[in-house]
Amino acid sequence: MHRVPGLLWVLIAFFSILTAHAQPSAVRVSLEGGRLVPSPLENPCPGSSLLINHDYGFHCGYAWQYGGVVRPYYGAFAEQFDGTGTLCGVQLVLTTLQGYYTGQTLDAYTWDADEGIPGAVLGVTIDLQPGPISIWPDHSVHDFAIEGVPVDGPFFTGMWPNWPNERAGFFLAEDLDGPIEGTPMTNIAPGIGYPTGWNDPSIIWGPTWSMGIGAWLDEGVTPAECVTWGRIKSLWR
Repeated sequence: MHRVPGLLWVLIAFFSILTAHAQPSAVRVSLEGGRLVPSPLENPCPGSSLLINHDYGFHCGYAWQYGGVVRPYYGAFAEQFDGTGTLCGVQLVLTTLQGYYTGQTLDAYTWDADEGIPGAVLGVTIDLQPGPISIWPDHSVHDFAIEGVPVDGPFFTGMWPNWPNERAGFFLAEDLDGPIEGTPMTNIAPGIGYPTGWNDPSIIWGPTWSMGIGAWLDEGVTPAECVTWGRIKSLWR
């Protein structure tokens, strides 16, 4: 009789593992018809300029969850930019589903560019809190100050979602027809049915032009597109 509770907990744990593995590791939502909600936009490092490859016209949102998110950064998303100076902030366009976002955090990474994919880690700022995120199909802009990272030439920046082996907390917006073809990348975890390591997200979710990722760079910029603070604010006038 005394062994029953222990056996019961073993069975519960076993079926919990089976349930987690039965859940899809790659998920998406459609943003067609949704709104880009005015957000309390803040340049995290005044005097810097924003590099983006999209036009704030997003079509869907991607996320990894459960076995697709593994430390240190399997499940990360990244976008390539080109510039010289100090990367001092990251901008993300996010959406979530009712009940999904419960305060999950993210780590903001910067990687060197290595033949078109993210290479060595140049810097990381951990446990960043997005704050209120718009509910799908609406999506909102979130700016984060990060530890300054010197860059000179092509580099990647992006985020890793901090929910290993759990349901997704939010989705990163994706653009399918922006003004500039970006270099979107995602770091695929082993053992979930896709090629492991850095790959174009198109192999999982279909054609992807660029991501809702921006890089705040503070001088000597040679960007794919440099967007002034005034231009960004004018989107909601």
